[in-house]
Formats: sequence, C-alpha cells, structure tokens
Amino acid sequence: MKKMYLAAGVASVFFVLGGVAVAALPKVNSVFTEFASNIGRPGQPEVTIPAFGMAQQQKAQFFSAGQMAPLIVDLHQWSEDESGYAGNDEPLDKLVLARGWNFIRPALAGPNRTPSACCSTAVIDGIRAAIKYATENGKVDVSRIYVVGVSGGGYTALCAAASGKINARGFYAWASITDLNTWYEAHSRDHYGADVLQCTGSKGALNTAEANRRSPYFMPLSTAPVHIYAGVHDGFTGSVLPSHSIKMFNRYAQQYAPNESISPDAELRMLEGRRGPDADEGKTIGGRLIHAERQAGPASVVIFEGGHEMLARPMVEQIAKDAKSPR
Repeated sequence: MKKMYLAAGVASVFFVLGGVAVAALPKVNSVFTEFASNIGRPGQPEVTIPAFGMAQQQKAQFFSAGQMAPLIVDLHQWSEDESGYAGNDEPLDKLVLARGWNFIRPALAGPNRTPSACCSTAVIDGIRAAIKYATENGKVDVSRIYVVGVSGGGYTALCAAASGKINARGFYAWASITDLNTWYEAHSRDHYGADVLQCTGSKGALNTAEANRRSPYFMPLSTAPVHIYAGVHDGFTGSVLPSHSIKMFNRYAQQYAPNESISPDAELRMLEGRRGPDADEGKTIGGRLIHAERQAGPASVVIFEGGHEMLARPMVEQIAKDAKSPR
C-alpha cells in the first residue's frame, strides 16, 4: 500500500510492500505539473466520429495512409483528450506518420473524471467506433491494428484488451494504472484521487467495488498479445509505481508460466534500489537498461531505466517488425 502526504507543495511518498516501509525522495509538485504544459501539442487533422453503441459522437485526430498499412490507435492520457500531450504523443505521431501508417487518437469520453470515462462500456465502444471510422476512411490493413497508450492511455489499452471486443494484433501499455483502489490510496489528496472518486460515482469514501470493476487487474485476461512497460523510477518521478505493471503481468504468469512471475523480493529491490533482477545482463530498450523482462502466455513485461513515459521509437520498431511477420 502506498500513501502520499502533501505539504507546502512537496510530496513525500511512502509505501509498504511485504511488510517493509519504503520511502521515496520528496518530489516538488510533480503530480500537479505532469500534464500541465500544452506547448507544442500534437495536431493531426481533426475529424468527428459518429456515435456507436454506448459511445457518443466524439472528436479524433486522424491520418490516413496513402496505401494499405497498419493502423495505430493511440489512447489519450488520464487528463487529456484527442488533442494529445506533447511529452508522449508528439514523438509517436511523427514516427507513425514517417512510416506512412494510419493513425487515430479518439477523444473517447474525454479526461478520466466522469462515470462515462474510466474504462466504461462507452469508452470501449468509443475505441471500436474509432477503429471503424479509420477502416472506412483510411487504408487500413485490418489484420495489423495496434492499440497503444501511456499512463491513463495504458490503463485504457489494458481495459480494451480485457474486453475481448477490440480486434487488434497487439496492445502496448506504458506506465499503466492497473488497480484504481491502489492508485486512489496513493493520490487521495490530489486531483487524481478526486478524478477516481468522480469516475466511480463515489460519495465520500471510495466505492471499492466500482473501482475494481473499472480496473484492468480485475478484468478477464486477454488472449491477444499484451505488451506491458514501466520505468523503474516511476512513482518517484511520476505518478504510477511500476508495481501496477508488475502486478498486472503476474496475473498472466500465474495462469501461463508461474516461474516467470516477478517475485515480491525482486519487486522490492527495484522499488528500494531501482535495480532489477535482469540488470546485470546489460540488455536495453531504446538505449535504456532493462531491469526485468518476462514473457507469460500472450503477455510480456519490461521494466526499464526510466520514469513515467513511453519509449515511442522502440515500440514503433517492434510494431513494424511484428507487422511484417505472418500470424
């Protein structure tokens, strides 16, 4: 369990894992400034997607390929909409367009602060609507659709995978929230905690049952490939501990390959010392050291040297390799 205390603009983070209390270095206003800058935001052509199922009409940024090509469905961060966020979306946009692929970033239900957001049925239908729009108006190889997201977008990507309703070749989830109850405990005193209360329709205390219902960790496991990534410093320099990603992957490991689980001891060493069990192997992703890497059934996890971020270039390279392979 993780607790956050705020005083004079400085957040100190404490959590308990395996009965051991671990304290992080103070961070100055990082929770509040994480998505604050809108300078240089991405800006693909904006379109309007018709209502579909439980999803209302929504805006999206959309770009069609010139010939049949993969489709990248980029799911916006927790506090964002289809406009995206320069820190993660802008590099991704440029890489996808440079390859001549199709691209769409739907608004879905907007920022995650209403009951219609936070992995609701409307959000899943919104993703389906976006894919439908892209395939009808772009040049999409429907056998090569990829759903990606970071932070709140990674959270939504994992929900989409769990729904079984999104026909995608792969889901890529970075710095993801996987358990809203745990995340609320960490952010009960800031705006993210307020958002979770509003998403779950909570009055006063958190509605834990509703939070579970909207959490990927408690949803069915996906049979489609799910790629999970987290920076080892996240939660200390960002808003989501890598424990969320480890916990999610370990559910897959329990079913498919118990020996691939990341143990509580290994997790604690990463959280305390920021060094994982595979660090001595010297493997990297995007030039960053890999602290832990595992595969279990359709799921993989990579804990890398980094913070609250998406490494867009290596992900796009991995997608390009996958898109060329038969399946």
